[in-house]
Amino acid sequence: MKLLRGTSIIEILIATAMISVAVIAALSLMNRSQSQNIYARDLSEATRYNTQAADWIRTQRDTLGFATIYAQNQAEYCFNTLPTGNWPGPCASGTTILGTKYQRKITLTKPTADTIKFVITVSWTDRALREAKVEMELNKW
Repeated sequence: MKLLRGTSIIEILIATAMISVAVIAALSLMNRSQSQNIYARDLSEATRYNTQAADWIRTQRDTLGFATIYAQNQAEYCFNTLPTGNWPGPCASGTTILGTKYQRKITLTKPTADTIKFVITVSWTDRALREAKVEMELNKW
């Protein structure tokens, strides 16, 4: 009798399982990579909005003067646009930057008579609440 040599069904099943694991791993890696790219894009955009607000605050200090900014009574402001005049009103629920998913909030504290501390927070929702913060201080010159 002659022995027939070939591929058994068990070998085929093992090879199929190994290929399936490799394909699933590659697809999972692609999905994770895409999520990280979206988060990086959103964080970059949020950082841009933070920078705009920080520049606006410095311009307000140079235009209006330190005393005018120090005289602000509220501790929290929401900016859906950067105003050209005075400071905007308090935050309203769901106020976002016009045409975006981002909410920009500025919180100010006055640790001394010559210092104002600002915390600029841009937040958005992407499966979870995300935020980018910038802290800065203005000093009386």
